[in-house]
Amino acid sequence: MPFRLMVLLVFLALGGCVATHPGEVDQVRFAPDRSFVQARTEGGVVRGVQGAGVRAFLGVPYAKAPVGDLRWRGPRPVEAWGGVRDATRLGSDCIQAFGRKAILGGGGGLVVGSEDCLFVNVYGPAGEPGRARPVMVYLHGGAFTIGSGANYDPSRLAAEQDRVVVTVNFRLGALGWLAHPGFEAEGEGVGGNWGLMDQQAALRWVHRNIGAFGGDPGDVTVFAESSGAWSACYLMASPGSEGLYQRVILQSGPCLEPQSLNAAKDQVPAGPPFADDLGCTEQGQVACLRNLPAWRIARAPSLRSGINGPGSWGPVHTDATVPISPPEAFASGRFTQVPVIVGTNTDEGRLFAVEVKDMDRYGRETVWLYGDDGERALERYPVGAEGPAVAIAQSFTDSRFACPADALRRLLARHVPVYGYEFADGEAPFLLPDWITGLDMGAYHASELAYVFGTTWLFADAGRWTPEQRALSDRMMRLWAGFGHDADFEADWPRVSEGGGPVVVFDPAGDRIDETFHDRHLCGFWGGTTLGAVEPS
Repeated sequence: MPFRLMVLLVFLALGGCVATHPGEVDQVRFAPDRSFVQARTEGGVVRGVQGAGVRAFLGVPYAKAPVGDLRWRGPRPVEAWGGVRDATRLGSDCIQAFGRKAILGGGGGLVVGSEDCLFVNVYGPAGEPGRARPVMVYLHGGAFTIGSGANYDPSRLAAEQDRVVVTVNFRLGALGWLAHPGFEAEGEGVGGNWGLMDQQAALRWVHRNIGAFGGDPGDVTVFAESSGAWSACYLMASPGSEGLYQRVILQSGPCLEPQSLNAAKDQVPAGPPFADDLGCTEQGQVACLRNLPAWRIARAPSLRSGINGPGSWGPVHTDATVPISPPEAFASGRFTQVPVIVGTNTDEGRLFAVEVKDMDRYGRETVWLYGDDGERALERYPVGAEGPAVAIAQSFTDSRFACPADALRRLLARHVPVYGYEFADGEAPFLLPDWITGLDMGAYHASELAYVFGTTWLFADAGRWTPEQRALSDRMMRLWAGFGHDADFEADWPRVSEGGGPVVVFDPAGDRIDETFHDRHLCGFWGGTTLGAVEPS
């Protein structure tokens, strides 16, 4: 994440909850027709709020706080409480560090949040349902280092589409993804997947409790964006996910990208030096780490490989939770076989390219990104009138998002119904003016989120939409909610074949069916490089 974008992000995080946490739904909590409602969960009774056509239960615990001896252990069941627990306010975000390097796993930064953070937020239409409603569970992005469920407001999606929508917090950074040989003696493996285990625990909580909120536990769609979608890929490859959801939507998180695929055994050696750097140099490193203040751990740099390669965080495979890698699972059919939507945005890379302002930086960054294939990439992506930032953004979009998504669709289509999309609103609203970004952001990474939820979030103000953009949001909300339900779904959205096409291109000017995705994004070129998507035969 470029420095200037991070400066604003930190400012907003400090400056006010509403900007970064629209999931607090003040328009519901302080509505003129506000009233209070209750639901009985396995932990006890919670009191939520309804108003303005929406019912919300905020900060509902789905697991015991992972503090003290529970740091770096699998999530434990919630301890039952007496009386009525307030669920009209958000729970804490999981502890995270904001900073230029911290967001990528490089350490430092300003620490916010708490370890006591394993909460869900549940939204639905106001009033008692006449039937159990379909459920949509959202997993947030943020490079496995930042973010929370409350960064998004699903109230409009829930009310207008008659759905129960759940957003989830899960452990981040080292607290969510550290692997260490000392963990193995405790009977839960070497670690590296604590955050993934949280997500799975949240889905189990939904399965057991969502009926109390008007939801149908047998009708669950997981939808997820960016690193959240990478998580969902790993969840699909986990036997423990069987029966917890009936369909999956992967937004800008195609998990066949090779540097993001990491075996647990390869990340274990980084655990002891990570502890050493924090002063835990003697025997009993795990106990020492558990006694450290959480903020010190949150600020420590990653020494393992994750979603962005070395020095980042993310899930691992070939462990007790995810026994084989996602590509192998998808190729062999050993995954939770449910229908899947896989999509990306036309200009994903522009969010990450704003600091590439001259030809020298363009050449150096391209060779750094693509190594031995860098010179070939420079030939394939010449700088045009829009400048070097747009050129490197396009290569990043194609190599990191579009072509892995194309490969993932083809791989999954061997076994399950698959649908593809490309979000292509080149005028999608962006919070920052051009004088800060230095380029037209186009259909940038995460720009589709405002359209899927139908509401404003950190990067996008839905109030700036044109009538055509609002109509596009209406279409996308209907399709996301209608996935697996609408009898005429495939009339609007044909299945992907094993050959890779077609995809639906979402555009305010009118959606269209496209068969050229693979060629437009130079996937033939990228498939022949060391950065090509991992596609087992």
